[in-house]
Amino acid sequence: MKCLFVIFFYLFQTICNNLSGQDLVLIRDTINNFVVGVPEGWVYGVPKDKSIAFVAFRPKQSELDIPRENININIFNDIEIDTEKSFNKFLKVICRANEFKLLDQGEKIINNRKFNYLVETHKNTLSQDDMTNYVFFSNNNGKILVLTMVTFTVNFDKYKDLFDAISLSLKI
Repeated sequence: MKCLFVIFFYLFQTICNNLSGQDLVLIRDTINNFVVGVPEGWVYGVPKDKSIAFVAFRPKQSELDIPRENININIFNDIEIDTEKSFNKFLKVICRANEFKLLDQGEKIINNRKFNYLVETHKNTLSQDDMTNYVFFSNNNGKILVLTMVTFTVNFDKYKDLFDAISLSLKI
């Protein structure tokens, strides 16, 4: 029976890792107390200016490649402790983006924590490319965590499963 459980667990892990077609490397931030899966081969770290808590991006695959795929985590404190109120406040800020369109939103429980999520499109202010952001938002007594996963809009369907796997890896 124990052997059967081990086999099942191994197969489950293998299936979960390959749902997105790419393995995730779990990165632990001991300062901000979170763990997130980063696609193997992506570059990750904390920007020198510390404008965000964490960033990871897909490296160029060729000279013609223009990678826009990235994930970032913002963490900040807010006086608002109500998740719905703080999420609505967040929406009011991000909807100012050029040609902003909200495509989907809802709630998801990830590792026993409630997240509001949304999918939105907008124009990149520098390149004018159509971008899609897949965002997860959580408020824990005024400590806000925002996980944003970004790609060109034309590539969103290609990266959606990977972004779902990344979001499910998040532990706070």
